[in-house]
Amino acid sequence: MDKRSQAPSTTTLEAETSPVLSAPPKKERLLSLDVFRGFTLLGMVLVNSHPGRIFPGLGHASWNGWGFADLIFPFFVFIVGVAMPYSFSSRLESGGGRGTLFLRVLRRSVLLFVVGFLLNGYPRFDFATLRVMNVLQRIAICYFFASILYVHLRVTARTMVWLCGSILVLYFVLMKFVPVPGYGAGVLEPVGNWGNYIDRLVMPNRLGHGTWESKSLLGCVPALVTMLMGLLAGIYLRSARPAFEKLTNLYFYGSLSMAAGIVWSPWFPINQHLWTSSLVLFMGGVALAGLATCYYIVDVRKITWWTLPFLIFGVNSIAVWVFSQMGMKTLLAIPAAAADGTASNLWRASGEMFSRRLGDYGGPFVFAVLYVLFWLGVMGVLYRRRIFIKL
Repeated sequence: MDKRSQAPSTTTLEAETSPVLSAPPKKERLLSLDVFRGFTLLGMVLVNSHPGRIFPGLGHASWNGWGFADLIFPFFVFIVGVAMPYSFSSRLESGGGRGTLFLRVLRRSVLLFVVGFLLNGYPRFDFATLRVMNVLQRIAICYFFASILYVHLRVTARTMVWLCGSILVLYFVLMKFVPVPGYGAGVLEPVGNWGNYIDRLVMPNRLGHGTWESKSLLGCVPALVTMLMGLLAGIYLRSARPAFEKLTNLYFYGSLSMAAGIVWSPWFPINQHLWTSSLVLFMGGVALAGLATCYYIVDVRKITWWTLPFLIFGVNSIAVWVFSQMGMKTLLAIPAAAADGTASNLWRASGEMFSRRLGDYGGPFVFAVLYVLFWLGVMGVLYRRRIFIKL
């Protein structure tokens, strides 16, 4: 846990985008990154905190397609990539060598994975069947390999683009045309695809949905591309190019990426569970446009009066995610009677109480909003005291 007199996110502008880690001429805040991260975390807590029905379009798609909730995880992965050029360059410029940086990356990756793993089991830990994968675990894996490519292999931006394209095409070929033992080729259902086959082989009895895992090990490969798209955006934002040029290109490539994802989707549907190549392109494009919009409003136009709630969540993003999940799981573990007298838990019973007064959709939504406001208050106290929890 760090106590600092300054907010934890500072950024730099570099004179060149190649070499990737070059010394910047000056330092300045890039508030838009924290704001965009805060928006993503706020949305993540909101959509995950409904104790009942969720408005159509606000939740996840049942399988193929997307709703608002399907934006959140890709955005989070993308944002981790955007932040990497800033954090890594700052550490190298402060005197740390690449070996020291590798140990920091390894430590953070392991901590993220372990925290996510333990969060899966909280508050009752059955290590014999404890789920292995989830949100933080996938981020940890992608973060580690993206760091290797960026810092230690020093892959150029151009080569990174080719690598991303190759991964997406190869993943498409694997999932569509290479037969899965016992199922055949082209199965894009929860059970029978290559991700599911590998998960059942490597992590038997430790899958999130019994017979399948929504955050598969294989899905980390295309998710790495999502993080690398963010990394490329971060490199570009750190360049000394004019702000208007940055905005124009971010919007252009964001629109191009969204269009490519839509065009690809009839053959490889947009699907977050499988993290399909079309999803990578579409959500990456939306994330580029969202980041560009925040950059224009906050860092170019300097319109910041509305940003405080998002900054509060954005600078303590891991804490928001972990604590909000622990709070929900704690309420789920406390026994309580449902409206019909049957045994339930405090989380569901509270949701039913709101639903009786505000309807099947309005009740859970208001409950989720209040849950978000509660954690905004908690994180606001930490923010005022300059306490930022990092891994």
